[in-house]
Amino acid sequence: MKKAVCYVMMTLAAILIVAGCQGCFPYEDAVWELRLVPLSSEELAKSFTDETGGRWLPASEVPSVLARPAAGADIDFGNVTATKSLQYVLMNIGNRDVYDVTFSANDLMIYPEYIGVIPAQGEDGEIVALPIVSFIKEHVIPVSGVGSLMDMNIGNFTDLLSLSYNYTLEDSTGVETFDVTDNYTVEGEKMGAVIDILASGENILDAALSTPEFYDLALMGTVLQVYLSSSKMDTMVVQNNGNVPLRMRVVNPYRYDAFDGSTVIDTVIQPGTEVDVSGVVRGEMFFDGTYDENKGSVIMLGALRNQPYIFETMNELCIDGEMRLWFNESSY
Repeated sequence: MKKAVCYVMMTLAAILIVAGCQGCFPYEDAVWELRLVPLSSEELAKSFTDETGGRWLPASEVPSVLARPAAGADIDFGNVTATKSLQYVLMNIGNRDVYDVTFSANDLMIYPEYIGVIPAQGEDGEIVALPIVSFIKEHVIPVSGVGSLMDMNIGNFTDLLSLSYNYTLEDSTGVETFDVTDNYTVEGEKMGAVIDILASGENILDAALSTPEFYDLALMGTVLQVYLSSSKMDTMVVQNNGNVPLRMRVVNPYRYDAFDGSTVIDTVIQPGTEVDVSGVVRGEMFFDGTYDENKGSVIMLGALRNQPYIFETMNELCIDGEMRLWFNESSY
C-alpha cells in the first residue's frame, strides 16, 4: 500500500513539474512575421473603407494573397511619369499578435503611418480582412505653397522604408516585449522632359533682350513671349535633356491665329537629342509683307491634351496641355 501511494505521489509530482514548466519554454512555438504583398488593380477594386478612412482587403480575397510571395526586400516603383501610388496588404502570418506598427521613409508619403494592432490568424486560421497600406512617390514638389514654382528632379531614385512593430511573449517569470524593424529598399525612376532652346549657342534665358513675360491665354494654354535680336535667331536648336520623348511643333502665327493650323515642323524630340530650327523660327518682324508658310514664330511643346508626362522649359513646369513659346524678333 505504501508502495502504491509512493508511485501515485511521484506521478502527481511529475505532472505538476511538467505543467509548471510548460511556460518555461515559450519561444519554441513562437512565430512572428509581417509580410507586405503588392495588390493588383482588380483586388484594389474589391477593397472597402472603414469609418476612419482606412482601406481593407475583404476576407474573400485573402486566400489568393496568402498564396503569393511577399515583397521581399525591394519595392520597385518602376517609371514614375507623375505622382505614383503603390498599394500593399500587410499580413501577420505568425502566431503572435503584433502591436504599434509604424512606417517611415525619407521621401515617401505613407498612409496609414501607424496601425495599432494586427492580430494573429487564430486557432481557426481565418482572417476577416487585411489592412491596405499606400506608398506614394511625388513627382514634383511645391517649393513654398500653392502657386509657387515646383521642384522637379528626373532620373533614378532610391529610398529606405522601415516597417517597425513589437510583440510580447510570456513565461513563468513575466512578460517580455520584443521590437522588430524590417527594412525595404525603394527604387524607381522619375520620368520627364527638360527642354532647352539655344539661340546662337546661348540658352534663351540668357539670350532674351528683356525679361520674358508669362501670361495665360484663354483656351490656348500657357504662352511665353521671348524677345530676341535678329542675329540671335540665325542659329537655333531645341534640346531635350530629359529621359522621355516630347512632341514639338513650329507653327506660322498668322494662319495659326486664324485656327487653320499652319504647321511648319511636327516632330518628336527623343531624350538626349536636339532639333535644328535655324532659319525656320523667326519673329513677327521677319514677315515684312511677304508670306512664307515654311517659317514660323511659335514653338508648341507637348500633346494636344492630357500630356502623359511632366516637362520643363524656361524654368516652368508643364504638367498637362502645351507650353507655347512665341519669339518676337527685335531689329537691334
